[in-house]
Amino acid sequence: MKQIFSFLSDLERNNTREWFNENKDRYQEALSQFRELASEMIAGISSFDPTLDGIDAKQSIFRIYKDVRFSKDKSPYKTHMGCWMTKGGRKSSDAGYYFHLEPGKSFAAAGVWMPPADQLKLIREEILYNPETYLEVVSKLLSLKKYERGGLEDMLKKGPAGFPKDFAHIDELKYKHHIFSRSYKDAELSSKNTTSLLCEDFKGLYPLVAYLNHAMSFTGNH
Repeated sequence: MKQIFSFLSDLERNNTREWFNENKDRYQEALSQFRELASEMIAGISSFDPTLDGIDAKQSIFRIYKDVRFSKDKSPYKTHMGCWMTKGGRKSSDAGYYFHLEPGKSFAAAGVWMPPADQLKLIREEILYNPETYLEVVSKLLSLKKYERGGLEDMLKKGPAGFPKDFAHIDELKYKHHIFSRSYKDAELSSKNTTSLLCEDFKGLYPLVAYLNHAMSFTGNH
């Protein structure tokens, strides 16, 4: 892990193609180590979420090269490594597990972020028709204190169109994302128990992922 942190820290200070090309070997070594960590996480998550069984780490890891076409920041490389672990890999819109490795900014998260409109509607309908299970999942995560709920800044000001305004839990329908995360200090990710720590935190988030994927799997008339 120290080699990955070292490479990413140096990349942040030298975010140019020239520097990156000169340090391509360091990048390949860091990527290899991150791929190994992703494989270990997928194996660990598969023990409680069998939908990840057989997923290749290569399918889950995001490229380090940035798309700068619509960005004011034209630096060519991301200064973190990330992987989206779910059935179908990084391009899937299913609920899943994300790990973000960046010096001083690492975190694990699970759920769905910016799901397509049809999938978000399915989630909202499941909450509407089966709120007890959802509220139990969310309440437990909040009670654990170690997870932070995301998406607050993007909530709708009013309830979504087509849903009853007098629904007792209307605020839950205002979310565009359903995500919980936990941040880590660098030292926490530099021990022999790193994979176990991450998988244990992902296990705590599994009920949220399972609820969301169940909701989005509905194939009735919509």
